[in-house]
Amino acid sequence: MQFYHGDMCMQMCAVRNLGSKIFRNLLQICLFPVRLKRQSVCERKLQMNLLITLIVVLNSQPADARDVKPKEETYVPDYTIYHNVSQLQKDLADIAQRNPNYFKLDHTYRSRLDQSQLLLRITNFTGSRVSHNLHVHIPKVKVLLSYAEHAREFLPVESMLYFLHNITGGLVAPTGSYSDLFSRFILSNFDLFIVAMMNPDGRHQVETTKNYCWRGTSEGVDLNRNFDWNFGGPGSSGDVNDEEYRGKKVFSEPESHILRELTSKYKFDAFVSFHAGIRQIYVPFADSKSKKIKRKPHNLDGMLDLATILSTATVNHYRYGLAYNLNDYTADGTVFDYMAGKRRIPFSFAIELWGIGDYKGAKCFDLFNPRSKNLQVAVEEIHPLYESLFRYLRKWKERQVIKALDPELDAPSLTLGFILLATVIIITIFVAIQNKLPQCLRVFPRRRVISLKSLSSTFSMVQLR
Repeated sequence: MQFYHGDMCMQMCAVRNLGSKIFRNLLQICLFPVRLKRQSVCERKLQMNLLITLIVVLNSQPADARDVKPKEETYVPDYTIYHNVSQLQKDLADIAQRNPNYFKLDHTYRSRLDQSQLLLRITNFTGSRVSHNLHVHIPKVKVLLSYAEHAREFLPVESMLYFLHNITGGLVAPTGSYSDLFSRFILSNFDLFIVAMMNPDGRHQVETTKNYCWRGTSEGVDLNRNFDWNFGGPGSSGDVNDEEYRGKKVFSEPESHILRELTSKYKFDAFVSFHAGIRQIYVPFADSKSKKIKRKPHNLDGMLDLATILSTATVNHYRYGLAYNLNDYTADGTVFDYMAGKRRIPFSFAIELWGIGDYKGAKCFDLFNPRSKNLQVAVEEIHPLYESLFRYLRKWKERQVIKALDPELDAPSLTLGFILLATVIIITIFVAIQNKLPQCLRVFPRRRVISLKSLSSTFSMVQLR
């Protein structure tokens, strides 16, 4: 009996760029058919062990991972429409300079090659630290947003710029207009921290080399595998040539420090990591261990509730759910898992804003970004997702404050109580002033009161007559 396994090995090896010496040796062994009957028992065991080793190593990588070598692209960005790093920095600096009471641009956090990660803070710096409603003072909702962790994903940054221009546009819009109300709502109720360019070195490499498949930092590290949550698990790679290379150790990359330090300094209510490639909303967790033990985040119900609303916020519907259920692969060391699991931020998501997923004939830039001529339409369609996100978080914050004041009193009963109290006060005042009004203005005019004694006397006189 002959046992040929070369074809199987070729299929497995085709899904990876196997560059190391050990993989080349394993592949060479697999390529040749062997007659097991002519081998010794020791040789057969060695052959099969090597084959099993190859299978295990290949299967430890996500099924849809790809190398980062350049391809002949279907289309590339037009930088008169898309923003390169220098244009982005100039635009953000201009926004902050023109609106110093609402925008502050911070260059403190920098990449390995000393480029700014462009931290933008947005709120009404001159106003109160709390917003108000009829009943209580509501602290501003603290939200942290992260963009451009992956160098080849241009679209999320463009959606951020469109969001920012909607805020600045509202500052000069007519009072009472939708734009005016939207800007007031954001600036009065939120304290936003936006990391506009998590991976400036990687983006610079994409722009200069025109390799639109490049995903990592200048060292090739995938920042979304470099965080302290099941770091080093099989849902990442130790191969520097793999696009999901996790780095030498947790937080090995200077670019990942900004999110660790911000979440150490501030207590955030929500975190979102924006991506592109498919329209999906990922709820933690994505890591291998969580999938195995069916681990769930502490605020799962709240996250799913918000994800449900976001999924239908735009004309394009989004799939949503636990990340390890949505994908057929796991991801270890992700930032949104870290935010939910380690930092315990109530709402933590990874949202892929655009795309249809991998498809036959796909290159790289077209997988993650629309054509330049379609960019404006794409960001306009995405914008309602931002609006829904912030409106939900504002209502959630109000409910949290009310519950903290009286855990047994929920928002609807509190509102009803105030309505009843106001009704009683109005009725009391109305009754008190009733007798002081002119007769014609009284709701209940004064009537003569006739006693029974006088009425009886009247009847007696009538009978005598």
